[in-house]
Amino acid sequence: MSIQLLSISHKTAPTQVRGRFAFDDEQKMMILGKLISQKEISEAVILSTCNRTELYCSGDEYNVIFSKMQKILLEAAGAENIPQMTDYLLRFQGKRAVHHLFRVTAGLDSVVIGEDQILGQVKQAYYFSKENGFTKSTFNSLFRLSITAAKKVKTDTVISKTSVSTAGLALKKALECHETPYNKNIMIIGASGKIGSIVLKDALDIEGLNIFVTVRDKLPHELHNKSYEYHVIPYEERYEWLDKMDIVISATSSPHYTITKEHFVKCRKTQKMRVFFDLAVPMDIDREIAMEEDTFYYSMEDMQELAQRNNEAKLDDVPKAEAILQKYEEQFLKDTLFGSSLDTIKAFEEKAEKELQKKSAGEIVKQFFYKVKENSGADEFAQFMEIVKKISD
Repeated sequence: MSIQLLSISHKTAPTQVRGRFAFDDEQKMMILGKLISQKEISEAVILSTCNRTELYCSGDEYNVIFSKMQKILLEAAGAENIPQMTDYLLRFQGKRAVHHLFRVTAGLDSVVIGEDQILGQVKQAYYFSKENGFTKSTFNSLFRLSITAAKKVKTDTVISKTSVSTAGLALKKALECHETPYNKNIMIIGASGKIGSIVLKDALDIEGLNIFVTVRDKLPHELHNKSYEYHVIPYEERYEWLDKMDIVISATSSPHYTITKEHFVKCRKTQKMRVFFDLAVPMDIDREIAMEEDTFYYSMEDMQELAQRNNEAKLDDVPKAEAILQKYEEQFLKDTLFGSSLDTIKAFEEKAEKELQKKSAGEIVKQFFYKVKENSGADEFAQFMEIVKKISD
Protein backbone atom coordinates (compact mmCIF):
# COMPACT_ATOMS: atom_id res chain seq x y z
CA MET A 1 0.00 0.00 0.00
CA SER A 2 1.37 3.43 -0.98
CA ILE A 3 0.33 6.97 -0.04
CA GLN A 4 0.03 9.63 -2.73
CA LEU A 5 -0.41 13.37 -2.33
CA LEU A 6 -1.37 16.03 -4.85
CA SER A 7 -0.92 19.60 -3.58
CA ILE A 8 -1.48 23.16 -4.73
CA SER A 9 -0.58 25.84 -2.19
CA HIS A 10 0.67 29.35 -1.50
CA LYS A 11 4.14 28.04 -2.40
CA THR A 12 3.19 27.09 -5.94
CA ALA A 13 0.24 29.21 -7.06
CA PRO A 14 -1.07 32.79 -6.81
CA THR A 15 -4.37 33.60 -5.12
CA GLN A 16 -6.32 33.72 -8.39
CA VAL A 17 -5.30 30.16 -9.22
CA ARG A 18 -5.84 28.80 -5.70
CA GLY A 19 -9.31 30.30 -5.77
CA ARG A 20 -10.37 27.73 -8.36
CA PHE A 21 -9.54 24.96 -5.87
CA ALA A 22 -11.48 26.36 -2.89
CA PHE A 23 -14.14 23.66 -2.53
CA ASP A 24 -17.23 23.57 -0.32
CA ASP A 25 -18.45 20.41 1.44
CA GLU A 26 -20.68 19.35 -1.45
CA GLN A 27 -17.76 19.56 -3.88
CA LYS A 28 -15.50 17.70 -1.44
CA MET A 29 -18.02 14.86 -1.24
CA MET A 30 -18.14 14.68 -5.02
CA ILE A 31 -14.33 14.62 -5.31
CA LEU A 32 -13.88 12.00 -2.59
CA GLY A 33 -16.64 9.85 -4.06
CA LYS A 34 -15.01 9.89 -7.48
CA LEU A 35 -11.61 9.03 -5.98
CA ILE A 36 -12.90 6.08 -3.97
CA SER A 37 -14.81 4.75 -6.99
CA GLN A 38 -11.45 4.12 -8.68
CA LYS A 39 -10.41 0.50 -8.12
CA GLU A 40 -6.80 1.48 -7.43
CA ILE A 41 -7.74 3.88 -4.57
CA SER A 42 -8.83 2.57 -1.18
CA GLU A 43 -8.75 5.74 0.97
CA ALA A 44 -8.97 9.49 0.36
CA VAL A 45 -8.85 12.77 2.29
CA ILE A 46 -9.12 16.30 0.90
CA LEU A 47 -7.75 19.34 2.72
CA SER A 48 -9.03 22.64 1.33
CA THR A 49 -8.07 25.96 2.95
CA CYS A 50 -7.46 29.50 1.73
CA ASN A 51 -3.77 28.72 1.29
CA ARG A 52 -3.77 25.14 0.04
CA THR A 53 -5.79 22.31 -1.44
CA GLU A 54 -4.39 18.79 -1.05
CA LEU A 55 -5.61 15.34 -2.02
CA TYR A 56 -4.31 12.35 -0.04
CA CYS A 57 -4.95 8.85 -1.40
CA SER A 58 -3.75 5.37 -0.52
CA GLY A 59 -3.58 2.48 -2.92
CA ASP A 60 -1.37 0.61 -5.35
CA GLU A 61 -0.16 1.50 -8.85
CA TYR A 62 0.87 5.03 -7.88
CA ASN A 63 1.40 6.22 -11.48
CA VAL A 64 -2.21 5.37 -12.31
CA ILE A 65 -3.45 6.93 -9.06
CA PHE A 66 -1.64 10.23 -9.64
CA SER A 67 -3.14 10.46 -13.12
CA LYS A 68 -6.66 9.88 -11.82
CA MET A 69 -6.21 12.23 -8.84
CA GLN A 70 -5.06 15.00 -11.15
CA LYS A 71 -7.92 14.47 -13.61
CA ILE A 72 -10.56 14.52 -10.87
CA LEU A 73 -9.05 17.58 -9.14
CA LEU A 74 -8.73 19.66 -12.30
CA GLU A 75 -12.25 18.77 -13.45
CA ALA A 76 -13.68 19.80 -10.06
CA ALA A 77 -11.86 23.13 -10.37
CA GLY A 78 -13.02 23.62 -13.97
CA ALA A 79 -9.37 23.80 -14.99
CA GLU A 80 -8.89 20.63 -17.01
CA ASN A 81 -8.53 22.56 -20.28
CA ILE A 82 -6.39 25.43 -19.00
CA PRO A 83 -2.83 25.20 -20.39
CA GLN A 84 0.01 24.73 -17.89
CA MET A 85 -2.36 24.39 -14.91
CA THR A 86 -0.50 21.22 -13.91
CA ASP A 87 2.63 23.33 -13.38
CA TYR A 88 1.08 24.51 -10.10
CA LEU A 89 0.65 20.96 -8.73
CA LEU A 90 3.15 19.19 -6.48
CA ARG A 91 3.26 15.38 -6.20
CA PHE A 92 4.50 13.42 -3.20
CA GLN A 93 4.58 9.67 -2.61
CA GLY A 94 5.28 7.34 0.31
CA LYS A 95 7.60 8.76 2.99
CA ARG A 96 7.67 12.20 1.34
CA ALA A 97 3.85 12.39 1.43
CA VAL A 98 3.85 11.37 5.10
CA HIS A 99 6.54 13.92 5.95
CA HIS A 100 4.64 16.67 4.12
CA LEU A 101 1.41 15.97 6.02
CA PHE A 102 3.18 16.06 9.40
CA ARG A 103 4.81 19.41 8.55
CA VAL A 104 1.52 20.85 7.30
CA THR A 105 -0.40 19.75 10.42
CA ALA A 106 2.24 21.26 12.74
CA GLY A 107 2.13 24.57 10.86
CA LEU A 108 5.70 24.32 9.54
CA ASP A 109 4.53 24.63 5.93
CA SER A 110 2.19 27.57 6.59
CA VAL A 111 2.61 31.18 5.52
CA VAL A 112 2.81 32.00 9.23
CA ILE A 113 5.01 29.32 10.84
CA GLY A 114 3.23 27.54 13.68
CA GLU A 115 -0.15 29.14 13.03
CA ASP A 116 -2.93 27.49 15.00
CA GLN A 117 -5.65 27.32 12.37
CA ILE A 118 -4.16 24.57 10.20
CA LEU A 119 -4.28 21.90 12.92
CA GLY A 120 -8.04 22.32 13.21
CA GLN A 121 -8.39 22.32 9.42
CA VAL A 122 -6.49 19.02 9.10
CA LYS A 123 -8.60 17.48 11.88
CA GLN A 124 -11.77 18.65 10.16
CA ALA A 125 -10.62 17.27 6.79
CA TYR A 126 -9.78 13.89 8.34
CA TYR A 127 -13.05 13.60 10.29
CA PHE A 128 -15.03 14.64 7.21
CA SER A 129 -13.55 11.72 5.26
CA LYS A 130 -13.75 9.28 8.16
CA GLU A 131 -17.39 10.02 8.95
CA ASN A 132 -18.31 9.56 5.29
CA GLY A 133 -16.48 6.23 4.98
CA PHE A 134 -13.51 7.38 2.90
CA THR A 135 -10.76 6.28 5.32
CA LYS A 136 -9.58 2.94 6.67
CA SER A 137 -6.82 1.75 9.00
CA THR A 138 -3.90 3.35 7.14
CA PHE A 139 -5.29 6.88 7.03
CA ASN A 140 -6.88 6.56 10.48
CA SER A 141 -3.42 5.88 11.88
CA LEU A 142 -1.66 8.46 9.68
CA PHE A 143 -3.91 11.43 10.44
CA ARG A 144 -4.29 10.64 14.16
CA LEU A 145 -0.50 10.49 14.57
CA SER A 146 0.01 13.71 12.58
CA ILE A 147 -2.49 15.48 14.84
CA THR A 148 -0.84 14.07 17.98
CA ALA A 149 2.60 15.11 16.71
CA ALA A 150 1.39 18.64 15.96
CA LYS A 151 0.02 18.98 19.49
CA LYS A 152 3.39 17.83 20.85
CA VAL A 153 5.15 20.51 18.78
CA LYS A 154 2.81 23.15 20.15
CA THR A 155 3.48 22.00 23.71
CA ASP A 156 7.26 21.54 23.55
CA THR A 157 8.42 24.39 21.26
CA VAL A 158 7.97 28.16 21.05
CA ILE A 159 6.75 27.90 17.47
CA SER A 160 3.09 28.01 18.45
CA LYS A 161 3.58 29.84 21.73
CA THR A 162 4.55 32.89 19.67
CA SER A 163 2.08 31.99 16.94
CA VAL A 164 0.05 34.57 15.07
CA SER A 165 -2.62 33.35 12.69
CA THR A 166 -2.97 34.70 9.18
CA ALA A 167 -6.12 36.48 10.34
CA GLY A 168 -4.40 37.93 13.40
CA LEU A 169 -1.44 39.08 11.34
CA ALA A 170 -3.77 40.86 8.92
CA LEU A 171 -5.51 42.67 11.77
CA LYS A 172 -2.16 43.70 13.26
CA LYS A 173 -0.98 45.11 9.93
CA ALA A 174 -4.26 46.95 9.35
CA LEU A 175 -3.94 48.65 12.72
CA GLU A 176 -0.30 49.58 12.08
CA CYS A 177 -1.44 51.73 9.17
CA HIS A 178 -3.10 54.01 11.72
CA GLU A 179 -1.20 55.74 14.50
CA THR A 180 -3.60 54.44 17.12
CA PRO A 181 -6.55 52.00 17.17
CA TYR A 182 -8.55 54.29 19.45
CA ASN A 183 -11.89 55.35 18.01
CA LYS A 184 -11.16 53.50 14.78
CA ASN A 185 -14.10 51.81 13.08
CA ILE A 186 -13.49 48.33 11.69
CA MET A 187 -15.92 46.33 9.57
CA ILE A 188 -15.50 42.55 9.45
CA ILE A 189 -17.35 40.96 6.56
CA GLY A 190 -17.89 37.24 7.04
CA ALA A 191 -17.52 37.08 10.82
CA SER A 192 -19.46 33.80 10.91
CA GLY A 193 -16.75 32.03 8.89
CA LYS A 194 -13.55 30.44 10.19
CA ILE A 195 -11.14 33.25 9.33
CA GLY A 196 -13.62 36.05 9.98
CA SER A 197 -14.44 34.70 13.45
CA ILE A 198 -10.70 34.66 14.32
CA VAL A 199 -10.39 38.29 13.21
CA LEU A 200 -13.40 39.16 15.35
CA LYS A 201 -12.01 37.39 18.44
CA ASP A 202 -8.67 39.16 18.04
CA ALA A 203 -10.37 42.51 17.49
CA LEU A 204 -12.40 42.09 20.69
CA ASP A 205 -9.13 41.99 22.66
CA ILE A 206 -8.03 45.41 21.34
CA GLU A 207 -9.14 48.33 23.46
CA GLY A 208 -10.60 51.32 21.65
CA LEU A 209 -11.80 49.64 18.47
CA ASN A 210 -15.36 50.19 17.30
CA ILE A 211 -16.26 46.86 15.75
CA PHE A 212 -18.95 46.29 13.13
CA VAL A 213 -19.71 42.86 11.69
CA THR A 214 -21.81 41.93 8.69
CA VAL A 215 -23.09 38.39 8.37
CA ARG A 216 -25.60 36.64 6.17
CA ASP A 217 -25.93 33.74 8.62
CA LYS A 218 -25.82 33.43 12.40
CA LEU A 219 -22.69 34.27 14.36
CA PRO A 220 -20.68 31.39 15.86
CA HIS A 221 -22.21 30.17 19.12
CA GLU A 222 -19.18 31.11 21.23
CA LEU A 223 -19.52 34.76 20.15
CA HIS A 224 -23.19 35.17 21.04
CA ASN A 225 -22.52 36.33 24.60
CA LYS A 226 -20.15 39.04 23.32
CA SER A 227 -22.64 40.65 20.96
CA TYR A 228 -22.82 43.77 23.15
CA GLU A 229 -19.15 44.48 22.32
CA TYR A 230 -19.77 44.99 18.63
CA HIS A 231 -22.46 46.13 16.24
CA VAL A 232 -24.15 43.71 13.86
CA ILE A 233 -25.41 45.16 10.60
CA PRO A 234 -27.19 43.36 7.76
CA TYR A 235 -24.86 42.38 4.95
CA GLU A 236 -27.07 44.18 2.44
CA GLU A 237 -26.47 47.49 4.28
CA ARG A 238 -22.65 47.29 4.26
CA TYR A 239 -22.24 50.11 1.72
CA GLU A 240 -24.41 52.41 3.81
CA TRP A 241 -21.91 52.03 6.66
CA LEU A 242 -18.73 51.86 4.59
CA ASP A 243 -17.99 55.59 4.61
CA LYS A 244 -17.65 55.50 8.42
CA MET A 245 -15.05 52.70 8.36
CA ASP A 246 -11.29 53.07 8.80
CA ILE A 247 -10.54 49.36 8.33
CA VAL A 248 -12.42 46.73 6.32
CA ILE A 249 -11.49 43.04 6.54
CA SER A 250 -13.38 40.59 4.36
CA ALA A 251 -13.17 36.80 4.63
CA THR A 252 -16.12 35.05 3.03
CA SER A 253 -16.58 32.09 0.71
CA SER A 254 -18.66 34.17 -1.69
CA PRO A 255 -17.99 33.76 -5.42
CA HIS A 256 -18.80 37.48 -5.84
CA TYR A 257 -17.03 40.61 -4.62
CA THR A 258 -18.22 41.80 -1.22
CA ILE A 259 -16.77 45.28 -1.92
CA THR A 260 -16.34 46.76 -5.40
CA LYS A 261 -14.48 49.90 -6.36
CA GLU A 262 -17.53 51.34 -8.09
CA HIS A 263 -19.76 51.06 -5.02
CA PHE A 264 -17.02 52.31 -2.71
CA VAL A 265 -16.53 55.46 -4.78
CA LYS A 266 -20.29 56.12 -4.78
CA CYS A 267 -20.73 55.74 -1.03
CA ARG A 268 -17.54 57.57 0.04
CA LYS A 269 -18.28 61.03 1.40
CA THR A 270 -15.38 61.48 3.83
CA GLN A 271 -11.76 61.71 2.61
CA LYS A 272 -9.60 59.78 5.11
CA MET A 273 -7.19 56.85 5.27
CA ARG A 274 -8.85 53.47 4.78
CA VAL A 275 -7.29 50.01 4.85
CA PHE A 276 -8.89 47.06 3.06
CA PHE A 277 -7.65 43.54 3.85
CA ASP A 278 -8.89 40.69 1.66
CA LEU A 279 -8.47 37.31 3.38
CA ALA A 280 -10.67 35.34 0.99
CA VAL A 281 -9.93 32.84 -1.75
CA PRO A 282 -11.36 33.62 -4.30
CA MET A 283 -10.86 37.34 -3.59
CA ASP A 284 -13.65 39.30 -1.88
CA ILE A 285 -12.54 42.86 -2.56
CA ASP A 286 -11.93 44.47 -5.94
CA ARG A 287 -8.20 45.18 -5.88
CA GLU A 288 -8.75 48.23 -8.12
CA ILE A 289 -9.92 49.91 -4.94
CA ALA A 290 -6.23 50.54 -4.17
CA MET A 291 -6.15 53.10 -6.99
CA GLU A 292 -8.24 55.48 -4.88
CA GLU A 293 -6.47 58.18 -2.86
CA ASP A 294 -5.65 57.37 0.81
CA THR A 295 -6.76 53.78 0.28
CA PHE A 296 -4.57 50.78 1.06
CA TYR A 297 -5.34 47.26 -0.13
CA TYR A 298 -3.78 43.96 1.03
CA SER A 299 -4.52 40.44 -0.18
CA MET A 300 -3.45 36.94 0.81
CA GLU A 301 -0.44 37.31 -1.47
CA ASP A 302 0.78 40.24 0.64
CA MET A 303 0.83 37.92 3.65
CA GLN A 304 4.10 36.38 2.43
CA GLU A 305 6.17 39.43 3.33
CA LEU A 306 4.26 40.09 6.54
CA ALA A 307 4.63 36.49 7.66
CA GLN A 308 8.37 36.39 6.91
CA ARG A 309 9.08 38.97 9.61
CA ASN A 310 6.81 37.15 12.05
CA ASN A 311 8.53 33.83 11.31
CA GLU A 312 12.06 35.00 12.08
CA ALA A 313 11.61 34.63 15.84
CA LYS A 314 10.51 31.02 15.42
CA LEU A 315 13.13 29.68 13.03
CA ASP A 316 15.56 28.62 15.77
CA ASP A 317 13.02 26.14 17.14
CA VAL A 318 12.13 24.57 13.79
CA PRO A 319 14.82 21.82 14.05
CA LYS A 320 13.39 20.82 17.45
CA ALA A 321 9.92 20.64 15.92
CA GLU A 322 11.23 18.59 12.99
CA ALA A 323 12.84 16.11 15.43
CA ILE A 324 9.52 15.67 17.23
CA LEU A 325 7.71 15.08 13.95
CA GLN A 326 10.33 12.56 12.81
CA LYS A 327 9.67 10.32 15.81
CA TYR A 328 5.96 10.18 15.03
CA GLU A 329 6.58 9.73 11.30
CA GLU A 330 8.85 6.74 12.05
CA GLN A 331 6.23 5.31 14.38
CA PHE A 332 3.64 5.45 11.59
CA LEU A 333 6.00 3.92 9.02
CA LYS A 334 6.99 1.11 11.40
CA ASP A 335 3.38 0.42 12.41
CA THR A 336 2.36 0.31 8.74
CA LEU A 337 5.21 -2.05 7.85
CA PHE A 338 4.39 -4.27 10.82
CA GLY A 339 0.73 -4.42 9.83
CA SER A 340 1.57 -5.32 6.24
CA SER A 341 4.01 -8.01 7.45
CA LEU A 342 1.59 -10.00 9.60
CA ASP A 343 1.41 -12.85 7.07
CA THR A 344 5.21 -13.01 6.98
CA ILE A 345 5.38 -13.03 10.78
CA LYS A 346 2.78 -15.81 10.91
CA ALA A 347 4.73 -17.92 8.40
CA PHE A 348 7.95 -17.37 10.38
CA GLU A 349 6.20 -18.37 13.59
CA GLU A 350 4.90 -21.61 12.06
CA LYS A 351 8.36 -22.45 10.71
CA ALA A 352 9.94 -21.80 14.11
CA GLU A 353 7.46 -24.14 15.77
CA LYS A 354 8.35 -26.92 13.32
CA GLU A 355 12.09 -26.36 13.82
CA LEU A 356 11.70 -26.53 17.61
CA GLN A 357 10.47 -30.09 17.23
CA LYS A 358 13.78 -31.03 15.54
CA LYS A 359 16.40 -28.77 17.14
CA SER A 360 17.15 -26.93 20.36
CA ALA A 361 16.30 -23.25 20.76
CA GLY A 362 20.01 -22.40 20.73
CA GLU A 363 20.59 -24.11 17.41
CA ILE A 364 17.60 -22.39 15.84
CA VAL A 365 18.76 -18.95 17.04
CA LYS A 366 22.28 -19.48 15.61
CA GLN A 367 20.85 -20.68 12.29
CA PHE A 368 18.53 -17.65 12.20
CA PHE A 369 21.43 -15.20 12.64
CA TYR A 370 23.45 -17.01 10.00
CA LYS A 371 20.59 -16.71 7.48
CA VAL A 372 20.13 -13.02 8.27
CA LYS A 373 23.86 -12.46 7.65
CA GLU A 374 23.79 -14.34 4.36
CA ASN A 375 20.68 -12.54 3.08
CA SER A 376 21.59 -8.94 3.98
CA GLY A 377 24.18 -6.35 3.09
CA ALA A 378 26.88 -5.27 5.53
CA ASP A 379 25.03 -2.10 6.57
CA GLU A 380 21.72 -3.93 6.91
CA PHE A 381 23.32 -6.64 9.05
CA ALA A 382 25.02 -4.01 11.23
CA GLN A 383 21.69 -2.26 11.80
CA PHE A 384 20.05 -5.59 12.57
CA MET A 385 22.71 -6.41 15.17
CA GLU A 386 22.28 -2.97 16.77
CA ILE A 387 18.56 -3.69 17.15
CA VAL A 388 19.30 -7.13 18.65
CA LYS A 389 21.69 -5.47 21.11
CA LYS A 390 19.02 -2.98 22.20
CA ILE A 391 16.55 -5.81 22.73
CA SER A 392 19.10 -7.93 24.65
CA ASP A 393 20.28 -5.18 27.02
